[in-house]
Amino acid sequence: MIKFKLFGMLTGAALLAGVLFAVLGFAPVSAQEDPAGIWNLALIKYVCPTNVGNTGTSIPLVCTNANDPNGNDVPVIPVNGDVSFIYRVTYSCNTGVICEPLNPISVTIADNQLPSTTPTEYGPEVDANNNGLIDPDDVWLYKVNGLRAIDLAAATVLPNGTPVPSGCAAAQGGSRPTYINSAWVTGPSASQEDPAAYCNPLATATPTATLTPTPTGTQPPTPTATPTIPVPRPTDSPQRPVEIPEPITVVLFGTGLAALSAALAARKRSGR
Repeated sequence: MIKFKLFGMLTGAALLAGVLFAVLGFAPVSAQEDPAGIWNLALIKYVCPTNVGNTGTSIPLVCTNANDPNGNDVPVIPVNGDVSFIYRVTYSCNTGVICEPLNPISVTIADNQLPSTTPTEYGPEVDANNNGLIDPDDVWLYKVNGLRAIDLAAATVLPNGTPVPSGCAAAQGGSRPTYINSAWVTGPSASQEDPAAYCNPLATATPTATLTPTPTGTQPPTPTATPTIPVPRPTDSPQRPVEIPEPITVVLFGTGLAALSAALAARKRSGR
């Protein structure tokens, strides 16, 4: 009789435990049964005015959150300038739950302006046990690099077809067309969206050349050169005047006179 009573008590306890488990939902907790309810993935997106490269373990200093398109941290990137995006994914687990680590490649991210681009692993920012897996409280970075800033002033729509919005109110020059895109984790569980933004430098007018007009009307006479008269160079002493000899009167007598007469007669005969 005692054995039957003991068996009945054990059977009743087992049935009661089954009812309690069924009604109250008492069951061993496993991170693989309902991941959406026991662990979470959170994402923060950063925009970088540079090519961040393929790997890294920290967010480059030039990158900003820029989740407010009118905030003072929105970068100004010239048309065709380098653009990269960093996605910071945090893995957390509810208290009292043992969560399994995630393989980094199992995390998928969507970006509404980059529908044909899949962000890839950048590296661990926090890997507490250095096992290369995403454990609870670890932080993993993903990236898209090699992009070029689009000409927002010339574009009418963004890559996903939505109109180019206005933003950059805090940037120099005030509001103008702004690039805004949002990203979120799609697997193994979904996260909230987080946006990031950038804008182009304010357009400046191209300076035009100023031409000086040519005057019309009567022109002033063209000056003529005044000839230079050479000044004779003084000599050390004045020139001596040419002396003119005094006339000489010659009186011939006798033989001399006869000789002169004969000479004149001969000259006359010769025709000289």
